[in-house]
Amino acid sequence: MILTFDIGTTAVKAALFGEDMRLLAGESVEYQLLAPGNAWVELEPRVYWEGMGECMGRLLTRRPEAADRVRAIGVTTQGETLIPVDAAGRPLRNAIVWLDGRADREAETIRSRWDAGDFYAGTGIPDCNGLCPVSKLLWIRKNEPEVHRETRKYLLLEDYILWRLTGRFVTEKSLLSTTGYFDIARDRYWDEMLESIGLDPALLPEALECGDPVGPLLPEAARDLGLRRGITVAAGAMDQAAGAVGAGNIAPGLVSETTGTALAVALTCERPDFRHPSRLTLYRHAVPGKYLYIPICMTAGMALKWFKDEFCPDLASDAAERGVSPYDLIGDLVESTDPGANGLVFLPNLAGTTQPDDNPAARGVFLGIGLDTGRAHFARAIFEGVAFLLRENLELVESASGTTAEEIRALGGGAKSPVWSRIKADVTGRRIVTMAEPECASLGAAILAASALGIYPSIEAAALASNREEAGFEPDFGRKPLYDGAYRRYKESYQRTRDLF
Repeated sequence: MILTFDIGTTAVKAALFGEDMRLLAGESVEYQLLAPGNAWVELEPRVYWEGMGECMGRLLTRRPEAADRVRAIGVTTQGETLIPVDAAGRPLRNAIVWLDGRADREAETIRSRWDAGDFYAGTGIPDCNGLCPVSKLLWIRKNEPEVHRETRKYLLLEDYILWRLTGRFVTEKSLLSTTGYFDIARDRYWDEMLESIGLDPALLPEALECGDPVGPLLPEAARDLGLRRGITVAAGAMDQAAGAVGAGNIAPGLVSETTGTALAVALTCERPDFRHPSRLTLYRHAVPGKYLYIPICMTAGMALKWFKDEFCPDLASDAAERGVSPYDLIGDLVESTDPGANGLVFLPNLAGTTQPDDNPAARGVFLGIGLDTGRAHFARAIFEGVAFLLRENLELVESASGTTAEEIRALGGGAKSPVWSRIKADVTGRRIVTMAEPECASLGAAILAASALGIYPSIEAAALASNREEAGFEPDFGRKPLYDGAYRRYKESYQRTRDLF
């Protein structure tokens, strides 16, 4: 068996896979983030570890044989969450979670020293902001000098977990992509940036390739997790990169989209344009020599959840009686209406927008409400608005990469809705494919761990052999004129309302 941990913003997932990369069992544990100050978001590092232990307890209750049969552990985590530790690996403060925006002033200082074009050319990040770990490092140095003095390593979340598992201070290169102090063009730490903020490179962990063996599982970690000691622990990948591996998105021109809380569109390429004027976010792929264009839009599935919670309480009770999800009933509502949502346009910017326009002040808009507009039209407008957002960002990544995608691999909670997948196919004019294993980040971590064991000769071979297509949705080109017109109204609606925010 291969064991994986996917440590997200508000929950940790543990999953067991067989050598054929089929999911055998999974468990998850949620936790509450701390908000000790304005724009501050933190969590005690022990909470992540305790969540992993709780997940393992549940897994071993269901699959007790896993205690002896797990041969490798893979890890994938959120990016940008920072944890300073002392020489013994003890955290010196709470983790500063990726959502934390306290370091805006420090980001402004960095922006004053580095041209945005040069910053993008080195890091693949459009501009330095308060979410970047490089800004958070500078904040700690300025505001918590005693913590900085005692720090022996600045770790990201995956690094901290790898240390708890193996006792080694290491990181991996996909995770470093969005730190602001890793040069993805030259595939190494960005010495010039570290020098400009006065940070000794020795305070950062050794950078490994994704899927490299890190070491054997420590006895104390084995005891906490209920496993045998000595299991191989592998370097994983940042969740978006792991998800791309799990979806088989490993060759130039392949595209995957994740409709979860946010919308992320990922396109694999080998020769990115680090001077492209759009400055789309670039990640170092888990596969060496490849990159991922990944524009991330702040609200997608979250907009549908908001609509469900605020306007569909009756569907929740109906769904419970029928033993289905409330989202299935919303899908039925959408299917009861015609394409175009009776002229209703939805801009899904409930928490601002980063791509294709960086406008944190933007908010959601329903435009075109009439006396004949019903709840089903609002639901369909949300489905179509997110599909338009997907098309807009797909056009951006295709323009930046110079490639055209023939199909899109759909991941995340949105991929569970056949109605939404059909709408996305019609709006984009591309085949939408859903995957047999929707937990692609966990599967990607398992693939990387299996590569570390040598079960497969390479990450690419493992990815190609692992996930399988579940369903395909072909575009209905008869609807193209209608959706092209609706898409133009969607884009014009944003331009006409942009300055109001």
